[in-house]
Amino acid sequence: MDNSKQKIYKSYDSTILEALFLKYGVSKYYIRQSIKGAVQGITPDSIKKDYSTMEKASKEIIKLLIQKTMR
Repeated sequence: MDNSKQKIYKSYDSTILEALFLKYGVSKYYIRQSIKGAVQGITPDSIKKDYSTMEKASKEIIKLLIQKTMR
């Protein structure tokens, strides 16, 4: 039996990453590190806040579209 643990990677929404890339003009790697919390500062805090706001809005829109199509 293999007792080794597999690392689970968090995947981020690529469209939100692209929007943040265009807004802030920093690399997508930096954006992912900011969301993860590996980078400290004002800009990473803004990036993290914007990502969570965009992700929440995206999920709400998807829920609305599902409800409309289920009728």
